[in-house]
Amino acid sequence: MIVKRTTFFLIGILFLGCYGLNNPKKPKNLISKDNMVNILIDIRLISATTGSNKKTLDKEVTDKEAYIFNKYNIDSLQFALSNEYYAYRVDDYDDIYTRVKDSLEALKIYYKDLETKEINTKKKQDSLRELVKKDRLMLNKKLDSVKVAMQKDTLGLKMKLDSIRAAHQSIRREIENDSLLEVEFMEQVKKEGLIPPVSDNVRQD
Repeated sequence: MIVKRTTFFLIGILFLGCYGLNNPKKPKNLISKDNMVNILIDIRLISATTGSNKKTLDKEVTDKEAYIFNKYNIDSLQFALSNEYYAYRVDDYDDIYTRVKDSLEALKIYYKDLETKEINTKKKQDSLRELVKKDRLMLNKKLDSVKVAMQKDTLGLKMKLDSIRAAHQSIRREIENDSLLEVEFMEQVKKEGLIPPVSDNVRQD
């Protein structure tokens, strides 16, 4: 609504100006050109809001015209008189319009670049997630392989240890058997007198 009012108002001012209306006096509370640029930019941005952003804006700001006027601490009459003053001075108004147009174009480029960066960032994040996922799968496969190899090595080592224990026990039994046979043999030799008593070898004084 505010954009339509402003547009029709400006057209009317320019139209009447062409027919030699008196040069409007400079308002006492004239809005500066910089503020006029900012106000017109805000009006254009609000009017261009669409989709979910428009729903949010409509919910948060019921009276958009009052919102803009309050933001810049002006009223509708002050805006109208300032607008009339600049509209009569074509060079000033052309400068204001050009700055508004350039600013909106710059904002458009800025948000377009920002959107592109966000898309590229999302693509990189998705690629990184996919890479991490693949690396995790490969790591899990390697860990599984290592676990299987360790299980095989553990089983082989256990079999070797069991074999060594069995051999050791066999050797101990053989040694024990040999020792027993040697004791039995010595006992038998002693009984048969094959070894002379130690007292027979002692010299008599």
